[in-house]
Amino acid sequence: MKVRVIGGGLSGCEAALQLASFGFEVDLYEMRPVRPTPAHKGDRLAELICSNSFKGMANTTAHGLLKNELRMLGSFLMQAAEEAAVPAGESLTVNREVFSDAVEKRIAACKNITLHREEILTLESDIPTLVAAGPLASDALADNIFKHLGEKRLHFFDAIAPVVETDSIDFDHAFYMNRWEKGETADFINCPLDKETYDEFVRRLREAESIEPRPYEKNELFEGCLPVEEMARRGTETLRFGPMRPVGLGLGNNGKKWYAVIQLRAENKEKTLFNMVGFQTRLKWGTQKEIFMMVPALKNARFARLGCMHRNTFIESPKLLTETLRLRTEIQEKEGLPPIWFAGQITGAEGYTEAVATGWYAAWNMANELLHGKENPLPEDSCIASLLRRLIEPNEDFQPMNFNFGLLPHRQDLKKKDKKTILGNQAIEAVQKWIAEGNRDLKND
Repeated sequence: MKVRVIGGGLSGCEAALQLASFGFEVDLYEMRPVRPTPAHKGDRLAELICSNSFKGMANTTAHGLLKNELRMLGSFLMQAAEEAAVPAGESLTVNREVFSDAVEKRIAACKNITLHREEILTLESDIPTLVAAGPLASDALADNIFKHLGEKRLHFFDAIAPVVETDSIDFDHAFYMNRWEKGETADFINCPLDKETYDEFVRRLREAESIEPRPYEKNELFEGCLPVEEMARRGTETLRFGPMRPVGLGLGNNGKKWYAVIQLRAENKEKTLFNMVGFQTRLKWGTQKEIFMMVPALKNARFARLGCMHRNTFIESPKLLTETLRLRTEIQEKEGLPPIWFAGQITGAEGYTEAVATGWYAAWNMANELLHGKENPLPEDSCIASLLRRLIEPNEDFQPMNFNFGLLPHRQDLKKKDKKTILGNQAIEAVQKWIAEGNRDLKND
């Protein structure tokens, strides 16, 4: 049976590989390089745009728990990420190029997947379709999607952090250390600022000239990924209690806690490039250099990449999708469309790991429906099912969200110190039981 996957990003590649593993003939469509986007640098599949980190790995962190669930469920992209990992304490951080190459090799080696480098303009088709067009669907496809779905176009801003060449960092004013000294090696470079420098740094950020968004981009910013200048404008102390917090990084030369610290995280295994953690921005490039080079450790910095900002488009999932990420049947039939599933950031699931998770889940339910006439949802205690509940529950002000512990079902009387451990164990045990009962075994009859 033939199926169509639109989009060669994280969710689309995961979905294509999963569908192929179940025996489907998959036509995977990626419009780059025929049609570039404002944010991608090239035409690689599964290109990471904003950061090179999939975040924490421990089960006491939300993203660590979600990644562990994906490993148990056989995620191909989680395997690729681990192969491309670079040292980063307790975070799964990857070399972008190595990661994309690993995904492309898997796609190319799969005889059931045909990769098409062309733009898809419409949802209309004779074959079942999985839409993973990402946050940067082309205007033509986005217009067609919203024409059929009958909802207003929704979008938010996502921002990209600068990358610094390591040998341009002044280590007389920087030091290697992981927060709370977690991890076997010290993988983060820390660039401290004293109060005077910090105050001036914040003042310059507040007054700095940003790139004016285009008319169609004037919308609310996503709270989980604010530009650093926007955080500065919210208050003098906002950055000190956000990406520049000094806690867990030891004491300064005066025996007191550092006043403020910028952390840099490795971009590649060789550690020749580091990105500024939490410093996504839409400042003009010349302005970025001037302000960031105020930091003593970065006074001679060479930037391999400066920050930029782009629009992310998403649908109003609560009104359009079922809990298995399928377009509601009444909408599909009314619009004369094939069976359609959605995955990735276009659903409002924000984040790399979430994109992989929704790609896996959409493909899983699509395969079950097409092969056996019924979908097979994950247990409600699982991370993925909890994230999906949030995406489809009625919400008059629907906005993208990352997976977090607050989405997992739990008793209100759980003690704070025990909550993450209990909920983590609950989610893992639920998925393990589901797999043991034979749910993960799907045969193409």
